[in-house]
Amino acid sequence: MGKIYQVVVQHERMLLIDLCNTEEEMQRLTVGQLKEKILEKLPELEGKLTNLCLIFGDKRLIGDTSLLSEYGIQHMSSIHLIVLLLGGGPQPR
Repeated sequence: MGKIYQVVVQHERMLLIDLCNTEEEMQRLTVGQLKEKILEKLPELEGKLTNLCLIFGDKRLIGDTSLLSEYGIQHMSSIHLIVLLLGGGPQPR
């Protein structure tokens, strides 16, 4: 049986996210694909894909087409998930 490449996502609770089965697939995974896999584990966030902010180390993962490997993310890396809340401005009169 092959290796399953995973990352740990820290949110309200720790999530173990299965990404792929080979190093080659791991090198081609994008930020957007990771967000989709997170939504599979957290269906309550459905429809909030654009509100998901992922942070690895001191870097925000920007651009859904960016490769995880460009950020140095590898098997069992720990990624923080923040759900951005829209609004907060003054109330309309």
